[in-house]
Amino acid sequence: MVHHNHQLTKTDGTDLTATKVTPRPPPPLPKIDGQQLQAMPGECYVFMLVIKLKKIELEAQRGLGLSHLPKSICISEARNLPMALLKPITETILLIWTLITGWLKYHRNLEGNMELLKRLLEELESQTADIEQKLDAEPPHPIKRQEDEVCEWLENAERIKTEVQTIFQIGERKFLSREHLGKLVDEKVIEVKELLQEGRLYSGIPAEKCFKYLIIGGGIAAGYAAREFVKQGLKPGELAIISKEAVAPYERPVLSKAYLFPEGAARLPEFNVCVGSGGERLLQEWYVEKGIELILSTEIIKADLDSKILTSAAGMKFSYDILIIATGSRAVTLTDFGVPGAEAKNIFCLREISDADKLVEEIRAKKKGKVVVIGGGYIGLEVGAAMRINQFDVTMVYPEQWCMPRLFTREIAAFYEAYYANKGIKLIKGTVAVAFDAGVNGEVKAVKLKDGRVLEADIVVVGVGAKPLIDLFEGQVDIAKGGIKTDGFFETDDPDVYAVGDVATFPMKLYSDMRRVEHVDHARKSAEQAVKIIKASEEYRSIPEYDYLPYFYSRVFNLSWTFYGDNVGDPVLFGDNNPASAKPKFGTAWIKNGKIVGVFLEGGTAQENKAIAQIARIQPPADKYLDRLRKGGYFFA
Repeated sequence: MVHHNHQLTKTDGTDLTATKVTPRPPPPLPKIDGQQLQAMPGECYVFMLVIKLKKIELEAQRGLGLSHLPKSICISEARNLPMALLKPITETILLIWTLITGWLKYHRNLEGNMELLKRLLEELESQTADIEQKLDAEPPHPIKRQEDEVCEWLENAERIKTEVQTIFQIGERKFLSREHLGKLVDEKVIEVKELLQEGRLYSGIPAEKCFKYLIIGGGIAAGYAAREFVKQGLKPGELAIISKEAVAPYERPVLSKAYLFPEGAARLPEFNVCVGSGGERLLQEWYVEKGIELILSTEIIKADLDSKILTSAAGMKFSYDILIIATGSRAVTLTDFGVPGAEAKNIFCLREISDADKLVEEIRAKKKGKVVVIGGGYIGLEVGAAMRINQFDVTMVYPEQWCMPRLFTREIAAFYEAYYANKGIKLIKGTVAVAFDAGVNGEVKAVKLKDGRVLEADIVVVGVGAKPLIDLFEGQVDIAKGGIKTDGFFETDDPDVYAVGDVATFPMKLYSDMRRVEHVDHARKSAEQAVKIIKASEEYRSIPEYDYLPYFYSRVFNLSWTFYGDNVGDPVLFGDNNPASAKPKFGTAWIKNGKIVGVFLEGGTAQENKAIAQIARIQPPADKYLDRLRKGGYFFA
């Protein structure tokens, strides 16, 4: 057994790092005027280099006899500087660029390692619980014979978990320089990996696990794929699902709606899949009962499709015969755009249940405070409504001229914007957040807009889009339109690899083009389609190609809208779109080449929503319905 004697001492001590592992140092600093730069904040490096540039500029001016001339003339004449004078300027500019990019890369690595350490800690928690359960099992588990060693391992695990939590607290309170914090994080990543490797000896987990079918990603698509596998005659032990999250697959749309409600809020397990489509709720016990291995709190960091092996952050390897990529998307953050202050506390994105839990905690802590919602799409509109229901002062900010511009026409958007305004939500359009101010506690306190306005904020929620998680597979499968290219059965150019949900770019048969769709309905149906073709191929059967009808919906306040089809062509508005109406009911039909190709309906009944789906599918001649629509009539099945 490996014994660890590392300790964390107080910040006034000198031994804040462990002695066993020598972490990778930050990038070496360059020399200026023959002197080695010492460790200091990156802003100081840049400041010193700017001084150096100014020095070179003055020397150049003196050399050309330009120091007495106005600056504008100096700049003009500088175009004619001899190469001997331009060379040091160019070299220093390159030095600045190299230094800044190296410094930023090092600090991006620190953030990445902090996130990796969190994932490893979650995996260690799961492994510890499993070993403790086996140690207390009746009849005794085989590891009982190694009780002393196992207990020592558990003690080490608890010690390391405490140390890691301390590191997180140090990082949040900024007690250490980022350089020293980076050393601690690097060291603990290695130490936790070693402990996890050792723990597998006691938990009975082999270094490599093999499965006939493997799903990477634990979202909606994974849950519906698992259910379809069982329907198709899955045998115990054939299927595993690997998820970064700590819970069984659930219906993600709930997070921006009922999960945030002040009363009667939805909580797991009530929205585990497959309740969103009216099916059975698949609890964690269901997967055990069906012989499906649900591998939670596990992040895959490497995918070798040629070798058919996935590798986790902890070094665990998973081999497969058939792989289904269901990694979904991640939320786009304002740190992706380099917005200053975007890393402040209480700035949230909403993608996973852990994100929603943190937001709920702050909703309770900042009751009736000020919320700024960045973005006017799905997340922005749904979270804005939920925060207003929680009696927050809500301001929404988005750069477009109206909300949901990818789907809504100006007329549709005008209804919802007026409705939100009537609910007391302030809308600021045509501008973006360019910076955030934080208080001494690190929490956001203000949002600075490009148009010069400054908004007070206790909480900021960012909903500016999502990015499909395909990085692991780029260069190994064909990529198209931001996703993994598949055929009409979700098979990639690797015959043993399938991609479903947000990550799949597939043939939209109805419109004869390739599309990528980010929506829960497609996630469910594409996952089921992939499983059907996998099983059909094994049995030498054929199934129809995927024929998807685009479908979107949302529920906010007392409103409920549904859309089917394609929003191209000329829109025709119909019905009562007065936001002050007690029960507004209106819609829009899109006409292309004389046919109705898409329909939007607010306030429709179940029968009417079914009817507009049928209309969008068959694309009837528009003149059959236009007179009725203009007179306020509606579609019927």
